[in-house]
Amino acid sequence: MAKVSELRIAGMTLGEITKIYVSSTLGKVSIALFVILIGASIYAAVTLPPNFGSLWNNPLYWQIYPKDAPPAWVNYLSGNGYAPQVMFGREVSTQGSTVRFSFEVDNEYSVPWRDLYIVIKPMSGSSTFTAYLSIRRPDGYVITIGPLLISSMYTEVGTTQQVESQVIQFYLAKYGYMLTVPQGLSAVPYIFSTVSSGSLKPLKGIYVINLTLIANNPSKGIGNRLISLVLEGNVYGLMGTDAVGHDLWLGLLAGFPLSLEVGVVYALISTAIAIAVGLAAGFMGGVVDEILTRLTDFVILIPAFVILVVLSVLLRLNIWQAMLYLAILSWGGAARIIRSITMQIRTAAYIELAKVGGASNLWILRNHALPQILPYALYLIVVGVPGAILTLAGLNFLNLAGANYPTWGNILYYAEQYGALESGMWWWVVPPGLLIVLVAVTFIVTALAIEPIVNPRLRR
Repeated sequence: MAKVSELRIAGMTLGEITKIYVSSTLGKVSIALFVILIGASIYAAVTLPPNFGSLWNNPLYWQIYPKDAPPAWVNYLSGNGYAPQVMFGREVSTQGSTVRFSFEVDNEYSVPWRDLYIVIKPMSGSSTFTAYLSIRRPDGYVITIGPLLISSMYTEVGTTQQVESQVIQFYLAKYGYMLTVPQGLSAVPYIFSTVSSGSLKPLKGIYVINLTLIANNPSKGIGNRLISLVLEGNVYGLMGTDAVGHDLWLGLLAGFPLSLEVGVVYALISTAIAIAVGLAAGFMGGVVDEILTRLTDFVILIPAFVILVVLSVLLRLNIWQAMLYLAILSWGGAARIIRSITMQIRTAAYIELAKVGGASNLWILRNHALPQILPYALYLIVVGVPGAILTLAGLNFLNLAGANYPTWGNILYYAEQYGALESGMWWWVVPPGLLIVLVAVTFIVTALAIEPIVNPRLRR
């Protein structure tokens, strides 16, 4: 029985191509980088909620998160200098009108918590509560706060005039110290401070926070709710937060699948157009070649990025529409090279023999032209992905071509708008920039690794 001929691309079997790629150092590095990118993308798709885009764009959702907070791991460098975000929560289910909770927190930080929030979920418009807080300090003193009216899901405790007055009165009564709370700032940090030698200093140790919550409508009672106390930290998470309170780790994570999807889809579309135009022009010749060549020259001369900026402003393109327009404007150079390769194939002796044997043009294209063009097409896809990601990141940095999900370019745009770098908030600028570079380097290394496949003269 005759052996079925194995598919060969550029004169090599798929096994030989894989061996050349995997055996090289660049190939191994690119595989490792791809594992990181794909692993992060899968992790983001699994862990982030389906509605993460709407959550990201909802400032209320991030209200209890610290603003402009560096990553929590800076405490390892500062010796527990900054208090991290702390949340205590209890689920209650009672028809009674009063609940009481007690929480303990260890203050071992030089810079205490910024503020205190009371969070009640769910919270309807007709429900209101009255809250009382008593905080027993490590020095034995107790600070009493309240009554506080709770009429929304998130209640910021420390910035109310009432709480400020109660904290000031505590310092007067216990220390004879006239405390001044800067306008617009919270009085909560002073709950975790003491007076020593006439000046304020952090008071470290165990604090016991007691919360009493009373329903203002006894007939409805407390009901089924999640009640939480949140101490707003000075550091947060793996990558810190921005001026709105966004958890930047989640924003950076969401950018992995979006960036790869946009880049790969762009590369596939632009490469497919280039192959179609290049094959048709090079193989058919004549009037078809002349028309397609002039069209190719026109596309090459178009300033794609400038046109994309104009279209994004006029048509308010989203990131997927911008990707499609970019692909339509970016295939010219590749099509010209594919045309040249196809013209060389068309004049080869074995093509003439195939025609004499009765082979159709479609059969010749499929069995002779495409296998020789595919290595270059793969190269085009690989080098096209980082170009698309960088281009679209540039658009996002101009606050154009937005997306429901955060992108690394959008994160950099808002960092620039809020003057993050000038303010020393490096965690808002450096990580998204490094991730853009990582994706670009991954595909550049891959392109270098497949060069011996595309160019036989580089094979050993």
